[in-house]
Amino acid sequence: MAFGKSKNRRRQDAAQTKAAVTGAVRSHGPGVLKAILLTGLTCALVWGGIELRRWALSSPTFLLKETTFSGLERAAPGELLKLSGLTVGQNLWALDVETLERAMATHPWVRTVEVRRHFPSSVSVEVSEHVPAALAVLGDLYLVDEDGEPFKRLQPGDKLDLPLVTGMDREGYLSDEAKTRERFHQALEVARAYAATEPGKRARLSEVRVAAEGLVLVLADGTEARLGEGDTDAKLQRLSRVREELRARGLSAEVIHLENRARPGWVAVKLSSPASERSGASQ
Repeated sequence: MAFGKSKNRRRQDAAQTKAAVTGAVRSHGPGVLKAILLTGLTCALVWGGIELRRWALSSPTFLLKETTFSGLERAAPGELLKLSGLTVGQNLWALDVETLERAMATHPWVRTVEVRRHFPSSVSVEVSEHVPAALAVLGDLYLVDEDGEPFKRLQPGDKLDLPLVTGMDREGYLSDEAKTRERFHQALEVARAYAATEPGKRARLSEVRVAAEGLVLVLADGTEARLGEGDTDAKLQRLSRVREELRARGLSAEVIHLENRARPGWVAVKLSSPASERSGASQ
């Protein structure tokens, strides 16, 4: 008897619900019926999405099996994996790509990094590294890239033969990084232009000094070429011609002045003392 009453009650509830829906449709039009159907469909989709996500996060199909790297020359795959915590067996759906990229970008050689998931079970990492262009004195020796950014303190294992940029200090860099990078960038542009005018490397560039009055080149033979500011290409061409003339005469220069603003085409040369005079010996 109790069972029969419960069954009848369910029938009555269903009949009442049907009557309520029918009454609502009659009172408010077919829009109410569409809203009811859409609500039910939405609930079904949400439930299905939850179940699908639960399956994807627990399925062995999406466990990481392989990570590949491209663009590496100085950074090692193992170093980047250690920084990011990326390991075999992690679920690809659960990986936070942006967090992985930020972690790998803390490696001193890494300039940019892009992590991609390849379903069902692999990850690729594309890296762009800093290209060292010079050494800079900022308290310690730092590597500077082609954009003028100091990116790494020089280590004993960094076997690099690069020109030295001096005249900047750590305090100045920290107080105005943009200005310091711009000055580094100017120094590097001059260094590249000098290398183009001296392809034979008869006088390798040793140092670019950033001074208040402009840039100063220090060559491997000790010659100083004071360029000042602006008109770099023309000054380097004059520098090359002057050095050729000095070589032809068997002379060497201590300082070559090319920074005369009043007479930009003028070059003044301070000759080096003969070896006998420098050593104090008589001829």
